Amino acid sequence: MDQVLPSSQVGVKINEWYKMIRQFSVPDAEILKAEVEQEIEEMEEDQDLLVFYSLMCFRHQLMLDSLEPEDRYRDRPTVDELLEKIEKPQKRLTGLLKYYSLFFRGMYEFDHKEYVDAISYYRKAERELNAVSDEMEQAEFHYKIADAYYQIDQHFVSLNHLKKAKQLFEKNQLYKVKVIGCNMMVGANMYDMYRLTEAESYYREALSNARGLDEEKVKRIIGVIFHNSGLVYLRGKNLIAAEENFKKAIDVKEHIDTVYGVRSLYMMANVLYQCDKAKEARFFYETALNRARTSNEEEYLAKLKIINSLYEEYNETEVKQSLGYLEEKRLWSDFAELTEKLGDFHFEKRNYAEGRNFLKKTIHAQTQILKVTEAI
Repeated sequence: MDQVLPSSQVGVKINEWYKMIRQFSVPDAEILKAEVEQEIEEMEEDQDLLVFYSLMCFRHQLMLDSLEPEDRYRDRPTVDELLEKIEKPQKRLTGLLKYYSLFFRGMYEFDHKEYVDAISYYRKAERELNAVSDEMEQAEFHYKIADAYYQIDQHFVSLNHLKKAKQLFEKNQLYKVKVIGCNMMVGANMYDMYRLTEAESYYREALSNARGLDEEKVKRIIGVIFHNSGLVYLRGKNLIAAEENFKKAIDVKEHIDTVYGVRSLYMMANVLYQCDKAKEARFFYETALNRARTSNEEEYLAKLKIINSLYEEYNETEVKQSLGYLEEKRLWSDFAELTEKLGDFHFEKRNYAEGRNFLKKTIHAQTQILKVTEAI
C-alpha cells in the first residue's frame, strides 16, 4: 500500500509556493505548484487543505495574468473559472482561509478595475487579519489596500497603509523589491497630489535601489519607474524629459511585454502628439491600440479613442462611448483629465457650448472623487 502524505506536509509546501507568488518569482512558483499538485494526489483527505490549494491556484493565476503574456497559459483555468470554484465553500470558511478568500477576491476586483468593490473585500479581510501571524503577509495586505485607495484618490489613507507595509517589508531582506514598490507608490500618491518634486525624489530613490539589486524581476520594475517618472515630467510640462522617460520604459522588454506595457505606449503617443510629432505619435498610437485590443484593456481602448479624437479625427460617438466606460468604472481622475482636454479642444474650435458641456463633466468628476469616501 502506498504511503499517504499528511496534509500538514502539503500545507507547508503551499506556504512556500505562496511566498514565491508574493515575490513574483514565476519559475519557483511554477515548480512548487507542480510539486503541490503531485503531493495532493498522495495526501490524506483534508477538505480545508483542498480549499487552501484552490485559493492558491486562484492567487497564482492572478500573478500570471499581471506579468505574463496572456496566451502563454491559455490551457489553464481562467481566474473567472477559479473564482467560481472557490466561491462555493466560502460561507463555511473561518480564520486564515476566510482571510485569504476575501483578500484574493479583493485582488480579483482590483484587476477588473472595480476599486470600490476591491476595498470592500479588503476591509472584510482586514477583520480576519488577526489570524495572520506572518508579518510579510500583513505587509502584503497593507500594500494591496494602499494601492486600491490610491486608485480612488484617497491619498492619505493610501499613504497610511504604505507606511505600515514598508515598515514590515524592511524587516526581511528578501523583500527589498517590495520596499522599492512602496517607495514607488508613495511617489505615485505625491504625483496625484501635485507634489511633483517629492514624487520625483521617491522615484529617483526607487530607481537607485532597483539598480542595486541583481534580480531579473527588477528589470520590469525599472520600466515602471521610468514610466512613472515620465508622468511626473509631463505634468511639470517638461515634454522632452517626459518623452525620454517613456522611451526608456518602452525599451525595457520585461516591462513592455507585460499587460502594463500598453500604458507606456499610450503615454508615448500622448506626449508625442503634444510635441507636434504626429507621425511618430501615430506609430505608438497604433501599437498601443493593437496591444490594448489583444489584452482586452478596455480602459486604454477608451483613452486611446479619445486621444485619437483630440489629435487626429474627432469622433463624437467614440468619445461618448469611451467617457461612458470611464464613468461606469468610476475612473474619475482619468475622466476629469480627459473631459478637461476635450473642453479645451472645443473652446479652441469656438464650439463654446460643447466646451462648457465638457467642463461641466470635469466638475462632476471632481465632485465624484470627493463622494467616493462615502461609498466605502
